Amino acid sequence: MIRPVVARHGLAFLVSIVACVVSMEAASAEPPAKFESTPGQFFTVTEPITNETISRIRAATRNLVDKNAADAKGKSPILIFQFLPGETAPGGSDFGASYDLASVISKELGGAKLTVAYVPQPLKGFAVLPAVACTELVMGSNATLGPITPENQSFDPAYRDPVRFLAVRKTREPDLLLGMLDRDADLRLVRSTDRSLHYVLAENLPEFRKTSDVAEERPAWEDGRRGVLTAERAREEGFCKRVAETPAEVAQIYQISGQSSIDDPTLGQVVRPVWIKIEGSVEESKVSYLGRRIEQARRERANLLFFQIDSPGGLVASADALADMIAGITDMKTVAYVDERATGVAALIPLACRDIVFKQRGRMGDVRQIITGRGRVEALTDGQIASLSKKAGFLAAKMGHPEAVAQAMVDPEVEVVEVHDQETGASRLLLRDEAEANPGRFQNIQTRKEAGRQLTLTGDDAAALDVGQVVRNEEELKALYGLQGQQIRVEGPGWVDSLVTVLTDPYVSWLLLFVGLFMLVIELKLPGIGLPAITSALAFMLFFWSHYLSGTADQLEIILFLLGLVSLALELFVFPGFGVFGMAGIVLMLSSIVMASHSFSWPTQEYEYREMGYTLFQVTIALLGVTAGAVVLARYFPAIPIFNRLILKPEPWTVVESDPTAKPSMDGYESLAFLIGESGRTTSPLRPTGKARFGNMLIDVTADNFFVETDCLVEVVDVQGSRVIVKKMG
Repeated sequence: MIRPVVARHGLAFLVSIVACVVSMEAASAEPPAKFESTPGQFFTVTEPITNETISRIRAATRNLVDKNAADAKGKSPILIFQFLPGETAPGGSDFGASYDLASVISKELGGAKLTVAYVPQPLKGFAVLPAVACTELVMGSNATLGPITPENQSFDPAYRDPVRFLAVRKTREPDLLLGMLDRDADLRLVRSTDRSLHYVLAENLPEFRKTSDVAEERPAWEDGRRGVLTAERAREEGFCKRVAETPAEVAQIYQISGQSSIDDPTLGQVVRPVWIKIEGSVEESKVSYLGRRIEQARRERANLLFFQIDSPGGLVASADALADMIAGITDMKTVAYVDERATGVAALIPLACRDIVFKQRGRMGDVRQIITGRGRVEALTDGQIASLSKKAGFLAAKMGHPEAVAQAMVDPEVEVVEVHDQETGASRLLLRDEAEANPGRFQNIQTRKEAGRQLTLTGDDAAALDVGQVVRNEEELKALYGLQGQQIRVEGPGWVDSLVTVLTDPYVSWLLLFVGLFMLVIELKLPGIGLPAITSALAFMLFFWSHYLSGTADQLEIILFLLGLVSLALELFVFPGFGVFGMAGIVLMLSSIVMASHSFSWPTQEYEYREMGYTLFQVTIALLGVTAGAVVLARYFPAIPIFNRLILKPEPWTVVESDPTAKPSMDGYESLAFLIGESGRTTSPLRPTGKARFGNMLIDVTADNFFVETDCLVEVVDVQGSRVIVKKMG
């Protein structure tokens, strides 16, 4: 009777054990809860610290604290101050301004959850004071702090009490800051019997011994660097909380959104927005167009730029230049609004902006091809994929977007996974190779994008992958930035941009070249008209002006073309028949035209070689057209009733048949050498070619100097075949 009961209890016990094991496995298989980021913002403090710096920091931090306090969730933000030494005056900040900023950080930011100083580079001088006024300190691996008193100044004892008061307020050891303030002070590093470390000035050691048992005592400064605290030592002794190389790493440590690692110029300021459209293929003209629009917005003191993007892609070099231009904007907040698409290499443009916002039907990514300047679509090479993937990752890391997602939009072979970062407690998106390389830190790996699939982000994908936000229309976008109902001026391509686009079209460029060269030939053949010279100058001016604004021509190309013209002038007017200057002039002019047609100086990629070939073919056709036109001109132009009036007629010449000195017609003469030494009179200007009469003979002559007017006496100095060279007499 007992055995069945025992069996039933044993079976129940076994079932309970199995259930516990299964539930434990299920629990361990569940991914960690999604991490909810903490509001926060970076504020860059670049030396020298001035009253303007203090006003900017005070307004921006107060605005952020008040904004988050009024939010429905009511979270207190983390304020991270990035201290940079500056290029012009490292260590040159005044004590007054530096201490005032330290007071603002330590006293006036009570609504913040935490204040953090991030020192990525060596920081010295009085700028150290606001850094140590923060609650926590993060340093770069090569960063140092101190000395506080600048090296070109002597220690001022009047600064001791304010620095001591700051140290006490922030619960830091006063003697450490005083030792960094006075480099000559004897600062000791003391280890007490409880293994804790203390910085104590030698003059305060007797008092310290009364309350603590000293186990070890030694000079505080290492390697003769008095007043300098290294990142390694600060980390070991707890003065520095963490070591981080980039703002993105700091953002991960404190679990704030990546976009917060970029300064927000709109904080504490009246928002002055400008809306700029980027539409169509990304080519050289877009670079100059965007540069002009950004500079105009800067002159208008705008601090918020919306870039409305609808582009299928374009040229790699142009997209790269646009992305660098936008990423380099520090005085304005940049927002990419993906209206329809930002595909191909155009996907680099949103990655260069601080914020990315998708319209519901917007798409971004699919970087598989380029669109050349002639509309040809070509697949990316392996080298281009590797280069663009690296550039996309760089832009994303700089602007606080997921680096792995940016690389996956370019390289279909990469695999994106979501991991739980044991070090920060946050969920992160990484490349699988990166996650598996550090299994102790990254756990619970889940695939978000498989290898072999090209990544194209929609609005829903962007929100899930933490790339951006989604809105339904422009009004909702404006409401997102507190601009609902406001009219924002939209900057699109103007008439200049439209004209540049038309003039840089390959066919229009060819027409300008043909007109410029052909009219130049007409002016040389028919001197004195003037209209062909003006037309030629206008055609070449439009060619170089349009290519200069589109970004393919620069001062070098224009100078080379002008040098070519000067060389031709020397050949025609100063050294006729010599040949060297004429050939050099032609080479310089043609080289400048070819160089002005591309953004590259010399082709390095396959499509660039093709573009160079098209341009050379274009120039060759233009030259052949000019040659054919010159032949037709010489044969038929003088006989056209309308145009023959443009040709200068020789002055009337009355010949007395009985004049014994009258020369016979040149018909029947095989050589004109008999004219050497003869004098005559010009019937048209010699520039340097024209006409002159010798007796009853009217012949073409060439002046041996720059210019000879009409009705001037000339003398024949040489005859070269049918070419008669004269000089002005008297």
